[in-house]
Amino acid sequence: MYFQFGNKGYTTKQLLFLACILMLANIGHAQVFYSTNPSYIQSKTEGNNLSTIYKNNYPDTSILNYHQTMPVNFMGNIGLPSPNLLMQYGSDKIGFRFFDLPYKNDLFSEKNVVYTVSKGPYASLNGLTGSKEFQAAKIVYTQSFANRLSVSLNFDRLTSKGFYLRQLSFASNFVLSSHYQNKKNNFGFYTYIINNGNRNQENGGIKDVVLNDSTAILNKQLMAVKISNASHDNRQTKLMFNPWVKLFTKHDSANKFNHYLQLKSQIDFNAFKYKDLNFVRDNYYHVINYDSLKTNDSSNFRQIENSLAYTMQQKTKGANFTLGYKNQINKVWQKHDSSFVNQMLYTEFVFRNFDALDTLWHKGFESTIKADYVFDGKNAGNYKFENKSIYYLNKNQNRYFFVNAFAEKRNADYFYNSWRSNHFSWNNNFAAQEQAQIQTGINMGNGFSFSCMYQNIFKYLYLNDQAKPAQLLKTIDNFAASLNYNHVFFKHLGLSFAHTYQSTSKAKYYRVPENISSAKLFYAGSLFKNNLNLQIGSQVTIYQSFKSLAYMPSTQSYYLQSLATTPALPFVDVYLNARIHPVSIFLKLENALQSFVGNNYAFVPGYFQTDRAFRCGIIWMFFD
Repeated sequence: MYFQFGNKGYTTKQLLFLACILMLANIGHAQVFYSTNPSYIQSKTEGNNLSTIYKNNYPDTSILNYHQTMPVNFMGNIGLPSPNLLMQYGSDKIGFRFFDLPYKNDLFSEKNVVYTVSKGPYASLNGLTGSKEFQAAKIVYTQSFANRLSVSLNFDRLTSKGFYLRQLSFASNFVLSSHYQNKKNNFGFYTYIINNGNRNQENGGIKDVVLNDSTAILNKQLMAVKISNASHDNRQTKLMFNPWVKLFTKHDSANKFNHYLQLKSQIDFNAFKYKDLNFVRDNYYHVINYDSLKTNDSSNFRQIENSLAYTMQQKTKGANFTLGYKNQINKVWQKHDSSFVNQMLYTEFVFRNFDALDTLWHKGFESTIKADYVFDGKNAGNYKFENKSIYYLNKNQNRYFFVNAFAEKRNADYFYNSWRSNHFSWNNNFAAQEQAQIQTGINMGNGFSFSCMYQNIFKYLYLNDQAKPAQLLKTIDNFAASLNYNHVFFKHLGLSFAHTYQSTSKAKYYRVPENISSAKLFYAGSLFKNNLNLQIGSQVTIYQSFKSLAYMPSTQSYYLQSLATTPALPFVDVYLNARIHPVSIFLKLENALQSFVGNNYAFVPGYFQTDRAFRCGIIWMFFD
């Protein structure tokens, strides 16, 4: 396989060589084996790192969903922006935010930062390829040294030409995380580095907004597009260092509390560039603010955060309490410089009635309460209160019940209030958006799970049909419910079903399909004394017809439109998954019924989904 963007090329062998180098330290002691120890790897995600606990996270060896390694992109090609068609619970942390990029399928964030403790080295190498020069490599590596220092790496790289003209995309992202504590357990640190590089061409969609039987069979690369020479280049680098120190050498013998002081510093660099060298000829944009010959917009955003916090910890069972102060400095450059400062207070209380170090516990309760408040600065008066509670009915059987809720008030992103580019310019003073959400659900561990969510949003921010910011001074009520069921009948015949229902009180402004259904029917079997696991099946997914959002390349944003309605066409995939101990492979034919049941598979006007396409992949796990 070969990865290329512009004049730079990289072979898959060069990428996988990186993972081999990381494992050289263990080559002298290496033994070829396949661990089945459920506690071989324990992990926790980035957050209040002294309050969270490590939990078993054995690598997923199930082949049930391996053919879905890459998420669906609703603009028609991996690596392009993509709208979110599912109502999501939660929101970003409080404070200043420049812009929410629509690349969540292909970006690493704090949610992807994982700290691990492993009983030995672990690595997985995943290679993917398919139609239209789609190629991707995914590398995961983790290792602990003397139970004191641990290092984890998550690396993704992809490129895809796409079916239509000027859809080429490229992404190269990684997360490197580490944590350490000394022998006396009175000092340590957590740290991570996130680097995202995403580039893609922009074509504005094809000029023929509807495909018929004759145009559908044409070479898609010959179809005229609305923008002939434009591209985006988005880059981010984020670094965090979180040292901590124990205040007393011994815990209180009566209450068994430990006391810590922790410092957390992070810096976040972001650069967004948009070039359009033929906009005069294309006549896509009707406004010119700065340069009448070409567009070369650039935005830069830098955020520096420093926080100091006190944490009281009752070992791994009982109560944990944190109180902290945070200073946030934000600098924006877009035709001119702007600087914004925030001062914040935050607190967190965690309670659990089980000992996390006890491997025999199977029932327990854990609850986390957080509060953040901006008392001075650009976002003064913003707040967020959140609670997450989970009750484990049986940890070993993965049966649990959860309830999450939060309420917040946050200022509009910088993007909504101030923007300066060659084709768009505005200066607004929108009120802070307020919202409350609650989510609850149950997982029975036997293939059945159910969850539901309610959202109440006041002063909702959106982009109108002119692709400019607007605010709805009314309340939006949203509701969503999801049901999942998986079961294998007669030891071989498998059925998987998932359905999501979504409703909104303001469908004119909040655009999502009301119903999304997905079903899989497959045959599963084992050969050669259970050494080879096979799964052959098909999957169908249907999105109910709805008024979708349109896409604006210049601002990388989605806005209201009233002309196009999505068709309710079935997406059918046929696939083969197989696993031989540490090695898994898949072969898949995507959108197999394209042209048989319809041609206009599009969720964004002008941006069609892929034609019938072939994908395949292989993943290899190493435990030595």
